[in-house]
Amino acid sequence: MKKQHVIVVGGGLIGLCSAYALIRDGHRVTLVERDHLGAGAAVGNAGELTPQQVAPLASANTVKDIIRGVFTRSSYLSISALELPRLAGFGIGFLRAAGRANAARGAAALAQFSGGILPSLQRMAADGIDISGGGEGYLMTGSDEAALLASHAGYVRRAELGWGEAPGPILRDAELHEQEPTLDPGVSGGYLLPGEFSLDPVTFVASLIAHLEGAGPDAFTARTGLAAIRVGDGASVICADGSGSETAVAGDRLLIAAGAWTTPILRRSGIRSARVVPGKGYSYTVPVERMPRTLIHANDLHCVAIPMHGRLRIVGMMEFDGRPERLNPARIDVLTRGASRLLIGADWESRTDEWVGARPMTADGMPLLGAIPGRPEVLVAAGHNMHGLSLGPITGEAVADLVAGRPTEIAGSTIDLHPFAVRR
Repeated sequence: MKKQHVIVVGGGLIGLCSAYALIRDGHRVTLVERDHLGAGAAVGNAGELTPQQVAPLASANTVKDIIRGVFTRSSYLSISALELPRLAGFGIGFLRAAGRANAARGAAALAQFSGGILPSLQRMAADGIDISGGGEGYLMTGSDEAALLASHAGYVRRAELGWGEAPGPILRDAELHEQEPTLDPGVSGGYLLPGEFSLDPVTFVASLIAHLEGAGPDAFTARTGLAAIRVGDGASVICADGSGSETAVAGDRLLIAAGAWTTPILRRSGIRSARVVPGKGYSYTVPVERMPRTLIHANDLHCVAIPMHGRLRIVGMMEFDGRPERLNPARIDVLTRGASRLLIGADWESRTDEWVGARPMTADGMPLLGAIPGRPEVLVAAGHNMHGLSLGPITGEAVADLVAGRPTEIAGSTIDLHPFAVRR
């Protein structure tokens, strides 16, 4: 295989994982990032790697949530009315993807990666990348009986199709609270998803960056703190600093992995693609009297509680307001109202590490993964929605396969990348 110089635009999870896989394949990588390595949604997320849960967001239920999100500020999903005209095309695509047939096709497309999610992470761990801080298995909770039964049945069905490990039996009341004593008495039902994994994204990303920098300048270099980035001719990008001075960075191949900022970079460069829209997620740390035994995913309360290296992180919310880096305190309050109904023994007034990050959302829930039509030297890997950490390591390996011109295979099956076309 010819060793190449690959320019990677984006220092978030996908860019870092891609740089790692490319260097492991023997390529030279120059990473270009407008802010700093590990920016965007890389470190404030729930730390979840979820073979069972990697599926498109669009469904009949989320369509109802979108309607509520426009007209109330108390919903976990919030959409600014001023953003509605700009999001019209995205919304139409989302409604189309929420249809039963399209949602099933999307779930099947993403499920191709399920069997590779944890093995690809373990390969990183074997190279010394730190995947500690979390654990195995999630507790899924819900107090709406119909919704609880439906979600459990959905995971049973996914397991029957080979998309992850089957859930445990439904636990109720005393049996549930014996399993997890930190649950609020009002939480009446739940079940375990044993095949899922979580880690501390702060230590994971820091370890990954250190690994890349340790590869040496002949293998990895980075340019950060840029005012603007656009695609140039061939496999090059034009980088502008704060004074407006521009510099071209060129290589043999170019990868755009800029998360929620992918569409602005491509459009600034005159390149059409499926649109990636920033949907803001929130998290914070809260002190607790007793740490939960495992990650808790509250389906009805729309929040996740994650033990990470002795601290408890609360994650949730989805906000579309056109200001992807602005923390809205009202959304933290909504998240806290939900989380306070999940756990006991937490000091909700002593929150720390409040964080907001822009998730790169696509209307159909499919990431963009492949070459730009007519420009085979330019690849895109972006728009992973809420699954950036789950799909980051396996996406990096897929990018390395694309650069090498070989098919991506998982458990002996070749991945069909057509659903993830850059222009669709």
